[in-house]
Amino acid sequence: MTKLAGGCSCGAIRFELSEPPIWVLACHCNACKKRTGSNYGLSAVCDSTTVETFTGDTKTYSRGGDSGNEVRYEFCPNCATTIRWHVELVPNRQVFAVGAFDKPEELEVIAEMYTNDALPGAKLGYDLSCPKAPDDAMRQAMIERASSSR
Repeated sequence: MTKLAGGCSCGAIRFELSEPPIWVLACHCNACKKRTGSNYGLSAVCDSTTVETFTGDTKTYSRGGDSGNEVRYEFCPNCATTIRWHVELVPNRQVFAVGAFDKPEELEVIAEMYTNDALPGAKLGYDLSCPKAPDDAMRQAMIERASSSR
């Protein structure tokens, strides 16, 4: 796979990853539904060392996550596109909004989480799924599934 690039709707923010995300998943939590204005959010979890470039100024919105740890969302102050977020619980990773990639079709969704919070008819039916946030076993299963599909 070639480098993955993306940015906001107006072009003020751009990013490039040197490697594919660790995994890509659908999240049915209420925060993702509000962030996207949709039934769920698509998230690409990346190792921070793979973020090769990130240009442009973002604004940040912070909230407390279910675990009590902070989640910091970065979005474009011009067009309001959510680009990425940082979860205090996993300091070595960044999560990018799949819709912010130039070619989101190159990313394969392999799992879903917070399925207990899914709107009626919104579950996607992935065999890798969890009712709330993923635990260590789920994270490991997503890493293995993503690695085998490359």
